[in-house]
Amino acid sequence: MTIDKEPSSLLGPMLRVALMATSATLAMGLALSLVVAGPAAPVAEALVWLGLGMLVAIPVLNVIDVLMIEWRLKEWPFAGAAVVVLLMLAYTLLKLVGSRHWF
Repeated sequence: MTIDKEPSSLLGPMLRVALMATSATLAMGLALSLVVAGPAAPVAEALVWLGLGMLVAIPVLNVIDVLMIEWRLKEWPFAGAAVVVLLMLAYTLLKLVGSRHWF
């Protein structure tokens, strides 16, 4: 009897590091926004926005990782579902950028 080993995640370790970097960026931005005023305030705001952008990017990278795993396993329905999710995210981003109504 053989046990098939599932392929490991290619982006898994990088996603963990990205999550730690996101947490650190958000924490620094929030801490600076409480302490800093004047000309340095935009730096704190930029760190918060950078951290939020990273926080949004992590699930997208996770879907890309799932797509790569399912493709290697030849699990076409799941790979197709990952492609559909990525297409929906791309469509939403294009609609957001095209509308120019960010808030």
